[in-house]
Order: sequence, then structure tokens, then C-alpha cells
Amino acid sequence: MKKTFVILFALCLLAAIPAKAQIKFGVKAGTNLVDKPSGNLDSYTDAKGYTGFYAGAMAQFTLPIVGLGVEADVLYSQSGSEIGGDKVKKQSIEIPVYLRYDLALPAVSKVIIPFVAVGPQFGFAFGDLTEALDVDRYYEYNKSQLSFNVGAGLVLLSHIQAHVNYNIALGNTSEYMELTDGVWNVMTKSKTNTWQISVAYLF
Repeated sequence: MKKTFVILFALCLLAAIPAKAQIKFGVKAGTNLVDKPSGNLDSYTDAKGYTGFYAGAMAQFTLPIVGLGVEADVLYSQSGSEIGGDKVKKQSIEIPVYLRYDLALPAVSKVIIPFVAVGPQFGFAFGDLTEALDVDRYYEYNKSQLSFNVGAGLVLLSHIQAHVNYNIALGNTSEYMELTDGVWNVMTKSKTNTWQISVAYLF
């Protein structure tokens, strides 16, 4: 139900973009500050998040309603967790879609514009998603992930954008498994949320 709602939300945002909307393109790069995985991993092994990065392209659509806009990004992302001292890296393509509100004050809008942004994010992981911790334990990331972003930022001199965002997982993102009596058993499933700090340049 959550996935259906968020997908419909994203489609409604994109459908709302009129032909006369102002469109800007840009490049974005930032840091993933990964939270500790949720769940009861500590019952089995120490776990914590570690810092990764992301980079890619963005498009910003300004709607003919004062302050409202839509931003869509396509990003290559690296993130991960540290499980029992082993770093487990995840590579993915992330597609966030934001509904934005820009507070453009006439006196300072050419210099600085604060904004808030919320919306869904669709993640598609690739490469080796499984890390063998030893012969009878492993940690594995899911191939796809649905999450939701809440954030705020500043647009400086109409071209430079700074953005702080919190990415909230809407479902399980990984599994910790152990081999017992010759059978692999899922011991716990985890969710991982991420703080993100980015800088973008709009052409």
C-alpha cells in the first residue's frame, strides 16, 4: 500500500508539470551519512552506518504557481554499513522526485532563496550486494528500495544550490543471515535511513 501511494504521488507530481514551466538542468554531488541499521542486529553482531557519496544530474521545473516547483534527479550512489567490523558497500542508482516550495523574497531573491523539498525516492542497487562475514554469516542488501525525502536548502545567486535532506526507508533494506544445521536462516531484517548533504550547480 505504501509503495502504491508513493508511486501515485510521484506520477501526480510529474503530470502537474505544464508545458510552460520553466526548466533548469544541473549537476549535483553530495555525501551520504548513513544511520545505524534498525532491527536487532546488535543481538548478533555490532553494526553501524558509514559515510558514502552520490553524484549525478538534476532537472528543476518551476510551476506557474508562486513558489512551487518539482525537482527530479538521477544519481549514482555509494553507501553502506559496517557489520562486525566488515564494511558492506552498496552501489545504486537513486531517482528522487521532490515537490519544492521556494520562498523567493523580492528584496533578496537574486542573491538567496530558501526552499523546502519533500517526495519519494526510488533506488535500484547493482553489483555484489552480499557480504560474507564468515563461513556461516552474511549480510545482504535488497535490490530495490522505496524511501521518502524531507529536506531544506538554499539557492545562491540563482545557480548554486545547497541541500540538507533526510532519507527515510519505507521498507526493509537488508537481511542478516546465519547458517544453522545446514540451512540459511534470516535472523533479522533492517531499515537504514540516511542524512544527505549536497551541492548542485544549475545551468
